[in-house]
Amino acid sequence: MTIRPWKNRASHASRLIAGLAVAFSLVVFSGGPPSALAQDAPGKEIVVAQNGVFGFNPFAPLQRLFGGGRERKPAQKQPPSTRKRQVARPAGTPPKFQVMPKDPDAGLILVVGDRMARGVADGLKFTLADKQQIRVEAVTEDTAGFAGDTAPDWSAQVLSKIRGADVKAVVVMIGQQDIGKSFPGEPPVEFMTAEWLDIYRKKIDALIRVVRQERKPIVWAGLPPTNQELLNGDFTQLNSIFQSAAEDRRVRYVDIWDIFLADDGSYSSYGPDVDGKNARLRANNRIDFTWAGYRKVAFFVERELSRLLGGYGGLAFEGVEDDPNFIVLTGRTTSPETLLLGGDEDAQMDRNSAAYGLFVTGKPLPPVPGRVDDPRMPVEGASALGDAAASGS
Repeated sequence: MTIRPWKNRASHASRLIAGLAVAFSLVVFSGGPPSALAQDAPGKEIVVAQNGVFGFNPFAPLQRLFGGGRERKPAQKQPPSTRKRQVARPAGTPPKFQVMPKDPDAGLILVVGDRMARGVADGLKFTLADKQQIRVEAVTEDTAGFAGDTAPDWSAQVLSKIRGADVKAVVVMIGQQDIGKSFPGEPPVEFMTAEWLDIYRKKIDALIRVVRQERKPIVWAGLPPTNQELLNGDFTQLNSIFQSAAEDRRVRYVDIWDIFLADDGSYSSYGPDVDGKNARLRANNRIDFTWAGYRKVAFFVERELSRLLGGYGGLAFEGVEDDPNFIVLTGRTTSPETLLLGGDEDAQMDRNSAAYGLFVTGKPLPPVPGRVDDPRMPVEGASALGDAAASGS
């Protein structure tokens, strides 16, 4: 009696094992569970039932083993982006801006020099974009100055421009590319020697002489400070030559050294731009300028041009030390002050003479004793007037 139930249980277990074997073979050869235990969704992924007849999914281990179950969707390709990549504008290059059509008879401002001069020319074009009576043209070579074997003949280039167009003024910014270069010779004249400095002064004088003989004003922009001590020394030496030549020949020299320093006098790549906002003014090499820096240099150059040319609406007000807010109402048809004395302005003049002091510097003539305009009173007269006043009282 006790053996028969055991046999029944054994036969039931064998049938269960056989059923699982059949199910296993169906999974292996069909690549998935029977359709009766899965939900078919046409056009969608196959989702295997999580709970079978016995409250669990008996095929879960086999699915994990043989990769059955959910079918993976193929990766969808992302559509190509229609957004254009914005290319970074190199430091010092101007943005696109609209220039008002110029008058056919518009005067011309020449900007002469190296890469820095080209940046100043761009800044002036931007500043004067709405001025119909004036236009700007650059006569520049990025890597050239006065020194070197292949230095341009700046005097000849400027003279040809002046005689071929209505040039109102010449702006010069040059010198960065002269650092470390020698003048040609046998042997070459080495950089910053006494002979080199003498030749350099003569080159500057020649350019200024050409422009001044054509009766055109010059605005000369100095070199800026850098974060390199040795380079600062070279720039300072060149600036002293520029400034000396400017003083001797009545050239407007624009000293930009201090305006590109921090409040404590140290170098800084940042500072207020022309709108008064703090901006990066110097390029990564800490020598050249960013666009904001070139606009700042052009701002100070344009201020001098405005004083010289009277707001670009009339004749040049050459040599007038006017107020920055001075409004020019009429033009002046006379020649520069030094020419009022007669002769060529390049001729040597006696700066200690009374005529030079009166007509050029505005110094009054020395008083003549005994003349009615003599402000001095002789001692005798003063005593007599004092005695008369005392007796009358």
